[in-house]
Amino acid sequence: MADMNDADPRNLLAQHREYQRRAEALHQQISMVSLSAQDCQRAIATIEELEQEKAGAQTMVPIGSGSFVYAKLEMIDKVIVNVGAGISIEKSCPEAKDILQRRKDELDKILEKMNTSLAQLAHGMQAIEAQVTALQQGAQPSIQ
Repeated sequence: MADMNDADPRNLLAQHREYQRRAEALHQQISMVSLSAQDCQRAIATIEELEQEKAGAQTMVPIGSGSFVYAKLEMIDKVIVNVGAGISIEKSCPEAKDILQRRKDELDKILEKMNTSLAQLAHGMQAIEAQVTALQQGAQPSIQ
């Protein structure tokens, strides 16, 4: 965070705007990471549900926009998992859940760091606001 010893209101305003810009960008990143973590959790839950089914069971598969197709589950003991860099591999259900859980745990750690950074930005903005308030009060003539 920038040093706030400079009491020039224009510099304080510029610092405050920069903090706001960074906080907004961080909010967007937090939303994207949070969606990824939720996606991992949904995939884990889906695999757990599939583990309860038997081969040949009927189901509906989402195809987007609230639309589904009917499908028959043929091979439910294997899952294709994206392992990064556009590469997907076939894994057993427990292995796939483990990969997804580790990914979710990593995303949760990233979210924690991002939320800490966001709190620091908020604290910096509050400090600037307090300094501006103090400057305004010091500039007003006292009434006796």
